[in-house]
Amino acid sequence: MIFMGVDGGGTLCRARAVTAAGRIIGEAETGTANLLAGLDQARVNVVAAMTAALAKGGMPPSVLGDCEVGLGLAGANVVSLHRAFVAAGLPVARFTLESDAFVACRGAHGNADGAIAILGTGSAYVARLQGSFTSLGGWGFDLSDQGSGADIGRAALRAALLAHDRIGPADGLTDAVLARFDHDPGAMVAFAKSGLPRDFGTFAPLVFDNADAGEPVAAAIVEDGVRHIAAAVDRLAVLGVSAVALLGGLAPRYRGRLAGRIAPAIVDPAADAMAGGIALAREAAGLPAEFS
Repeated sequence: MIFMGVDGGGTLCRARAVTAAGRIIGEAETGTANLLAGLDQARVNVVAAMTAALAKGGMPPSVLGDCEVGLGLAGANVVSLHRAFVAAGLPVARFTLESDAFVACRGAHGNADGAIAILGTGSAYVARLQGSFTSLGGWGFDLSDQGSGADIGRAALRAALLAHDRIGPADGLTDAVLARFDHDPGAMVAFAKSGLPRDFGTFAPLVFDNADAGEPVAAAIVEDGVRHIAAAVDRLAVLGVSAVALLGGLAPRYRGRLAGRIAPAIVDPAADAMAGGIALAREAAGLPAEFS
């Protein structure tokens, strides 16, 4: 029996395969597995990541049929998308699907109570209390994901257009964003029309770098993200959470800004989301979540 944990977010899909005793066979990553960005693409990238993880251990794709898989995919909290993905199936022995935030929380706190704030291309929050999960946010780029890389990047483009039209203030950030498009607003519109969340998210490091340098427009964008994140984490505190792990590519950028502004203590995660996916797969197989 082989267990597989899959963590599929807005930018990357990561898979880890382990033996029944917990020995790592291999790990691999592919592109986005966000169900909100397309079910077919997500399925292709999930299968590719799992196949590549097995290949790292010298195993052929046919071994997928022997795998017990725990999937954590962005967008799986939307019931219609969850059902559609499960109905399409995967070429594995069995799989269990949760949102990427749930498996990340399993990995971050093991079997203990706690919460996570996922701060990457998207944003989402999960609390685990007495074995039950409660989620906040994570409703996708169009209506949610405040403070995420995609949200921060989109705000930067908006600010740059306002600066171009001399409606809003200009600073080093707006100048840098405009320069990336050769100061052509039409090129920015074309980018935004076809851009996925991960595309907007590529501008997030530029925003944080300029905020760190004291550029006022960038600092205001980041501060707005901090306010949204702090409000969500404090809501988790009301539910009874005393510790939160910050996860995702922007977690290091936000950690210092959130320290002292949120009620729960910020803690380091015990393990990653792929470990949480493996725990989910083991539970589905009727085994303890953790290896003995």
